[in-house]
Amino acid sequence: MGRNSKNRTRKSTIPIRNSKTIEAKCPEELRPARNGLHILHEIFGMGSRSSRSSKLVDVVLIAIDFENFSHYDNGYALKSSSQLGLAILDTKEINEVSPDKLISTYNFVWGSPSYYRRKAYKFSFGETIKIRYSEIADRIQSLIPRARNIVFVGHSVCQEIRALRILGFQFPVLLSAILDTAGIGKDILGHWMSLSQLLLRLECSFDNRKLHCAGNDAAFTLKALLLLAARGFSKQEQDLDGDCNMTDVLQQISNYPKPQSRTWTWDQEKIDEIRAARKQKREDEEICLNAFALIEPS
Repeated sequence: MGRNSKNRTRKSTIPIRNSKTIEAKCPEELRPARNGLHILHEIFGMGSRSSRSSKLVDVVLIAIDFENFSHYDNGYALKSSSQLGLAILDTKEINEVSPDKLISTYNFVWGSPSYYRRKAYKFSFGETIKIRYSEIADRIQSLIPRARNIVFVGHSVCQEIRALRILGFQFPVLLSAILDTAGIGKDILGHWMSLSQLLLRLECSFDNRKLHCAGNDAAFTLKALLLLAARGFSKQEQDLDGDCNMTDVLQQISNYPKPQSRTWTWDQEKIDEIRAARKQKREDEEICLNAFALIEPS
């Protein structure tokens, strides 16, 4: 009994994303910043420009989310069906591009065909891309602009950092910071929250049924980051150099992209298979009913 209890306890700790133990396993240089809100305000130029670090000027924000992380952690990734989501915002384009075109979202899936179909249907911000496990790191690298300051973002982001390390991902030389929306949310709102709880507190519209899809989670993590920056920037801190409008800008950007509605589509082979199964079920039921009708009551 003691052994089984110990095993259950050990397994139950795997998915806990707020664990300090998980963060402790990240190298110091890859741990999320403790002053995340201050970094956010520097990134968006909210407040005094005199103390703004050159590493936080014109950064590219990249939100990352992995699903089925425990498979990576236990070495089963080659056999597992899993997902990677990315949401990217180039802050240099905030004053140049329409808010509805600023955030680009990607959903990558590898594994079984049925898993791919389910997650592709669930993804709300475009088409899901099917890849092989061996391609993951290269796909991420291809979407990171060179010679730009990069900031990685995640919700309890140490899970994602560990997954990237297991994949052999080469972190950008110009990685300026790693931001954790769970930690920043705690600093502003008082306690740790799941992504869905944080979105509710920030009044960000979402469909809870569509979370735990990597691309969706990455997009909503980035939206939450923008809303946290706006929420954490008090009116007393706003100066008169035009930055007082940035809170409104961030809230406007967080409204996009809009989730897409989807209808499930089957190929003809799948339709024929379903129809055949239904026909067989009806025939089996009819045989059973006929058999019972022939049995005379005792």
